[in-house]
Amino acid sequence: MEDSEIVKRDHQRNKSEIVNLVKEMFRLDKWGDSEYKIKLQELVVKDEKLVKDVIAKIKQEKGIE
Repeated sequence: MEDSEIVKRDHQRNKSEIVNLVKEMFRLDKWGDSEYKIKLQELVVKDEKLVKDVIAKIKQEKGIE
């Protein structure tokens, strides 16, 4: 598996974690709960990094950078 495929897979998994956390927040009526906000923010920051990694790996594989 190429590096870009691995990073894309990690990004997809993280997106799923975000969706599942949001669903759980609504199901448990915890929307706005500080503990959940912190978890969600951590996943969003992780996702931003993963997106940057995906872009960098694709560019690297195509010889753009």
